[in-house]
Amino acid sequence: MMHDPFTLVIALNSSQEAEGELYLDDGKSFDFKQGAYIHRCLVFSSGHLTSSNAASSSLGNSRFSSDCIIERIILLGHAPGAKTALIEPGNQKAEIRPGPLRFGEHVGAAVTIRKPGARVAEDWKIKVL
Repeated sequence: MMHDPFTLVIALNSSQEAEGELYLDDGKSFDFKQGAYIHRCLVFSSGHLTSSNAASSSLGNSRFSSDCIIERIILLGHAPGAKTALIEPGNQKAEIRPGPLRFGEHVGAAVTIRKPGARVAEDWKIKVL
């Protein structure tokens, strides 16, 4: 599971914004106490999803790395009309699939960004166009 790709599910508020965190370590040792972990801050605002380092400058990212990527991003409550996403750095495009998302009897608006390929351990920005 430590090497599996991630799916991010982001629930936007009425202002089309959200923030959260992602934490990853080896899952089997106490090396995180010496800073062997990845801690990311994720913010969606103004049509951009940004991932930045949230680890303490004295710890974190010093002895732990990961090749994990983001496989899919599901934006719940996103305004309709998005057609593509631009991933930076690299200026690469990712496919967007609009559509409803069902939770039992409830149906909500959702946009899925497929295969953005952003690395969990790195800074990146995705602009929804």
